[in-house]
Amino acid sequence: MITFREKKLKMVWEMSKDGFTSFLVGTAHFFPYSFKESLIHLISKADVTLFEGPLDENNMEAVREYGVARQDGMSLYDSLDEKTIAELNKELGESAEFSGCSLSSYISVFKREHSDLLSQEIGGLRPWMAFFKLWSHYLAKRGWKHSVDLEALSVSRELGKKVVFLETIEEQLTALDGIPFERIVTYLSNFRNWGKFSRHHEKQYLKGSLDSLLNIISGFPTRCPSIVEHRDPVFFTRMRPYVEAGNAVVFLGTTHIQGIVKMLEQEGFKVSQYSK
Repeated sequence: MITFREKKLKMVWEMSKDGFTSFLVGTAHFFPYSFKESLIHLISKADVTLFEGPLDENNMEAVREYGVARQDGMSLYDSLDEKTIAELNKELGESAEFSGCSLSSYISVFKREHSDLLSQEIGGLRPWMAFFKLWSHYLAKRGWKHSVDLEALSVSRELGKKVVFLETIEEQLTALDGIPFERIVTYLSNFRNWGKFSRHHEKQYLKGSLDSLLNIISGFPTRCPSIVEHRDPVFFTRMRPYVEAGNAVVFLGTTHIQGIVKMLEQEGFKVSQYSK
């Protein structure tokens, strides 16, 4: 039975070829609702589940350690205007501590001893780590404490399914380093509109409306070649043997779905959004 804090997952596609069927799920790395019942329904019938990159605690710790190492010549704090710094300091100051979001818990929390909390929180971090630290805090503070990826991984393991990761942690870190610095600065500078963005994102994801969702997140820092276009062919090549064999469920961020569906169709797969 679906509970109050649980919703039906609609960002799902069915992939069929030569009589074999698998499923593709567009994930939300952060979300205010659980989709456990929908995930159990999908995964229980599968032989294998596939995810972007390693999600275990050891690899998340590796991401954290790498993210706290400054990139030469890149100071996110120094690139922000005074108004944005003041807004972000106010946001940080309204919470005694970072909320415990499952996906953001690996991002270290530092003590606040000075009035400029923003400088203290992101000083010395790689730009993408600084951004995700602020973004995950913002969402967790507003109840976005679920992750489709992590929930799907948990269900897969509970059901004893084979789990495959489509990239290494090193490949993932290289992709993160490729996020344009200017896109991160621009998005942080638009902090006053984060509430509107997150509400619209939630609405379109729950509807399963991929095109509308992609329009909403067009300015998000990770909508860039190093995260999307460069990784899509890699994901497709590595997932292909599993989906051709059937009974696989592939979990990829929603930004990858459009490109992956196009590749599937070019290779003779029939792809349609799943509505059951």
